Amino acid sequence: MCATNLHSLIFICSITTLLRSALAQVALPPIACPQYFQYVSDGFVYYGLITLPQVPVGTADVRAHFSQRGLPSSNYYGRITPYPDESTVVRNVLNGQPATFRVDFASPGNPPKLTLLSLDGNDLCVGSDYPPPKSWAKLSYQLYTYYTAGNGLTGPNVPNSFFQHNQQAHTNPLFIPINSLPIPNVSNKFDTPAARPTEVTPKPTSNIGTALNSGDLAEVCGIEGTVVRGFVYGGVEVLRGQFPWLTAIYSKYTDSLSFMCGGSLISRSTVISAAHCFKRLQAEQIVLFLGRHNLESYSEDGIVTRDANKLIIHTDYVDGQPNADLALIRIEPLEQFTEYIKPICLWSELDESSLIVGKTASVVGWGYEGEKERDISPLPKMVDVKIASKGDCLSSSFQSLITNNTFCAGNRDGTGPCMGDSGGALMLQRNGRWLLRGVVSSGQSSAQRCNLYEYVVYCDAAKYITWIRQNL
Repeated sequence: MCATNLHSLIFICSITTLLRSALAQVALPPIACPQYFQYVSDGFVYYGLITLPQVPVGTADVRAHFSQRGLPSSNYYGRITPYPDESTVVRNVLNGQPATFRVDFASPGNPPKLTLLSLDGNDLCVGSDYPPPKSWAKLSYQLYTYYTAGNGLTGPNVPNSFFQHNQQAHTNPLFIPINSLPIPNVSNKFDTPAARPTEVTPKPTSNIGTALNSGDLAEVCGIEGTVVRGFVYGGVEVLRGQFPWLTAIYSKYTDSLSFMCGGSLISRSTVISAAHCFKRLQAEQIVLFLGRHNLESYSEDGIVTRDANKLIIHTDYVDGQPNADLALIRIEPLEQFTEYIKPICLWSELDESSLIVGKTASVVGWGYEGEKERDISPLPKMVDVKIASKGDCLSSSFQSLITNNTFCAGNRDGTGPCMGDSGGALMLQRNGRWLLRGVVSSGQSSAQRCNLYEYVVYCDAAKYITWIRQNL
């Protein structure tokens, strides 16, 4: 096939042969679950294939953790995508057939070792890490599937034996599409959508312009500023613009500003945070920095500074309690969204707390990280936390704080949100978009240190969605 009289083609064919020869000599890591995961070569690079025999209809959370020898050389950790495409995988799930996902690696010529594969929080297999020096990558993909009369599918005629103990979490997979969600004055009870596209909404370009009406808000909300979602266990500094709704909230004194809490932009004129952040403060004492990344730098391009025009505390909030621990800060409307400033999507699914138990969510903020009370991280960090059941919360140290309008989450391993993260969003990802589910409210502390070996309590923002929308 490579025989030709053209020297350039001979050279290309020679290089191709050398690349394939080098790839063939790569020693692949051992696989803990070959029935679910395989390394595949296309002759030039290695990638992974995840094959799941049965995926529940509704929202499926596929996660894969990897260990790599040495330290990372870039901020790219890899990604998971449906294979060969999302439409095919969705149809396979609806028909009760296996679902396949492709894993692209940061170093495709030297693939990492699979250390965990899970579906909806259920571990399919666990493998050991490499010894130090090493790096980690945690990749995830959320797949949404649904039945409609139009697609001719009424449900797979196969037994639910893949995860018998988890069937109840998928009994009512009826969610409203994000891109058709009306913004003002809607109830938190949703009808079944008549139709829904199966493809992921494409990411917009960085120049979003002045599209700011309610329909356009739903189009741009919740989209990360980077293409991939890789992160290192225990919290890692995020890229600037990766979570463009992240807002730094300061209290204003006569001659200085002091960082207080985090918040999340939810419309062109509203930021949501925790009510407990604003004890004895009036709106005129609050300053918000949108597009801010490094708290030690006041010269970053693209920052927008806004004084608070109005502070709205939920009327049910009681000092020291996470129930209704919500505050909305109204600002002068933004003229445009940018690559560094965009809103997060409000919750658009059923608000039943049991449907999110066991799910892994993410929290981003400028949290406490040092030995002193005010050692706030100058750069935001992200950590993933697992949402606990109400029973687990009640059996911990938070019996008096858990209500039908709160939930708790955490890894109980020393990682999670801390001082400075208050008011930040607990986020769940759906089809490439981030949705606000909770607001960081209460945690345990000892000697001015956060106790992250216990859960953190969140105000369930989904239970207050009508109030939030009425005050946008």
